[in-house]
Amino acid sequence: MTLQQLRYLCGVVDADLSISRAARILHTSQPGISKQIQLLEREMGVDLLIRQGNRIAGLSDAGREVHAVARRMLLDAEHLKRIGDEHLHLAKGGLVVATTHIQARYMLREVIRRFTGQYPDVRLVLRQGSPEQIADWVVSGEADIGIAGRPPRTVPELVLLPGKAIDRCVIAVRDHPLLKSRARLTLQAIAAYPIITLDASFAGGWAVRNAFQAAGITPNIVLSAIDVDVIKTYAEMGLGVAIVPSVAFEPARDKKLGMRAAGALFAPTVTQIELRRGNYLRSYMVDFIGMVQPAWNRAAIENALRSGGVEP
Repeated sequence: MTLQQLRYLCGVVDADLSISRAARILHTSQPGISKQIQLLEREMGVDLLIRQGNRIAGLSDAGREVHAVARRMLLDAEHLKRIGDEHLHLAKGGLVVATTHIQARYMLREVIRRFTGQYPDVRLVLRQGSPEQIADWVVSGEADIGIAGRPPRTVPELVLLPGKAIDRCVIAVRDHPLLKSRARLTLQAIAAYPIITLDASFAGGWAVRNAFQAAGITPNIVLSAIDVDVIKTYAEMGLGVAIVPSVAFEPARDKKLGMRAAGALFAPTVTQIELRRGNYLRSYMVDFIGMVQPAWNRAAIENALRSGGVEP
């Protein structure tokens, strides 16, 4: 049994059970992958793949168990390499951060500027997705760090480090009655107009819906999106009032829009820094986390990894 065989098995699973696609991704030949997986099956004495003619229909029961162990072994092998690199090249390597559009566009700009200035030899990759995708990428090892709201489901393999809280605001075209009113902003006042907000798969989206539901109000949500810039575009068109994270309103750029703070009406979203249990963090990864939330130093992070994630 070799790491290459395990890598090929995981590669086939990641390629939606297509050996030809896995071969392209892994830069090898289709016959080579097939042969190595067959050698692995022969050594183990069980079929790992369910084959139907020339097509792979799925993983066998044994295949699912082997795939889970193989994934952990490959991650551990990567951790061993990181340990060596940490002692040989302290400021070189790669960092994949999975995050949402809001975080990448608004929250992480200064962090990334500081990090790339401090670590010019680290290859930084930002991978954008939904909170559910981000959690999956961190668990699978496709991302080193995830930054988003709380995942929509409990993921035992993840450790969550609380970060900064994000309040909400209401934005609309500058002459909108809701912005010109001197009356206290209420959910009832907002619900009198068509509403644009984040998709419910995002913490900010369901926080908005939960607030109205708790108040017994049915809002007229005419549009939801995963991209705040898309939401602001339609708010500029006068399609409705938008409820967005306060950091997304930039007066210098959003000259057609006005804003009213709404932090008292909607629960804030607490940013979560997501790490995979057992993950080995290079020093520059720890520094990146510290730039996102200064309270998380190496000692606090390692304690959270052992205990499952706590307030620093």
